[in-house]
Amino acid sequence: LSLSSAAIALGLSPWMAVFNVVLGNLIILIPMQLNSHAGTKYGIPFPIFARLTFGAVGAHVPAVMRGLVACGWTSVQAWVGGGAVAALLGTFIPFFADPSVTIGLPGNPAVVVGQLIGFFLFMVFVIWVAYNGFENIKWVQNVGSPILVVVILLLLGWSVAQTSAAGISIGDVMAQGNDWAALEANGGIIYVFAACLTGNIAFWATMALNIPDFSRYAKSQKVQFRAQMYGVPIPMFVMAFVGAFFAQSTKLTMGQAMFDPTNVFYYVDNKLVVIICAIGVVIATITTCVAANVVAPANGFSNISPSRISYRKGVIITGILATFVFQPWWIYGSGAAYIFTWMNNYGMILAPIAAVFVADYYIYK
Repeated sequence: LSLSSAAIALGLSPWMAVFNVVLGNLIILIPMQLNSHAGTKYGIPFPIFARLTFGAVGAHVPAVMRGLVACGWTSVQAWVGGGAVAALLGTFIPFFADPSVTIGLPGNPAVVVGQLIGFFLFMVFVIWVAYNGFENIKWVQNVGSPILVVVILLLLGWSVAQTSAAGISIGDVMAQGNDWAALEANGGIIYVFAACLTGNIAFWATMALNIPDFSRYAKSQKVQFRAQMYGVPIPMFVMAFVGAFFAQSTKLTMGQAMFDPTNVFYYVDNKLVVIICAIGVVIATITTCVAANVVAPANGFSNISPSRISYRKGVIITGILATFVFQPWWIYGSGAAYIFTWMNNYGMILAPIAAVFVADYYIYK
């Protein structure tokens, strides 16, 4: 969702943003499919697949690189969860729902204080859950995805309501052209399109590495191939459409494209709706944040020196890096920061590792 909304903020048209997301997801399917082959054929997970290429000691390199990227995603998702926490608190304490109260931090001169506090609260909760074991609240994972679908539909509904109130149809929103002034300010259409495309490819870069963790459960190569072919581009098209429509609708009705969907909470007057949606975002985000982006780096850091770094110490390290090194108010502070600073840079780190896996497996071995 944020991928297409960031593209809108940088000046691309809605359909160009959607096309950019879909194209990026089709391209990343190539290394994902290639690296998933070994998992299905031999039934091996990512750590063993990494040892086949980098050796027992060298395998720590891709594991740690992937772990650092996961720390960054922990930071981003905790920022989104923090926005929901701030909105929830804002229904009782107006200070948390006031976007005009800001503070200057490195990389972002106007960080909303309420969301910043919400981020720290959410991050503490994430670390506590991961530290004590996700099994205690595993039921949350079962309802997280359905809740996320409902929240996305509500976001789309809110966007449609905003444009309808302004006399703008859905077709008119999606028919908007490129914002040439914004494109020129960000380096031109070719540069912006290429940067967004690189960011979309990088979005699934971690999955392109550790895909054997999932493909090893597939019954055949045909099954895993079709699962990825249908399961990646189609949902991402839907998400890209919602994100593009959301960003363009706010651009037309408010004068500026919203990038962070949690900012919508500032414009919803119904407290009951805010409470329900905020709780939904918190539940949906905590499941992904802990299971996908905290456990992996915690285990990766622990595997470097199991006798010195336990899993729990790995969790603490992950939380510290996510909070004070990656700084979500910086890497997720705007569409430009999200694409240029975060997505493109970590994509350049993981892409060579994925290429080494492919070359070693198909050419050398």
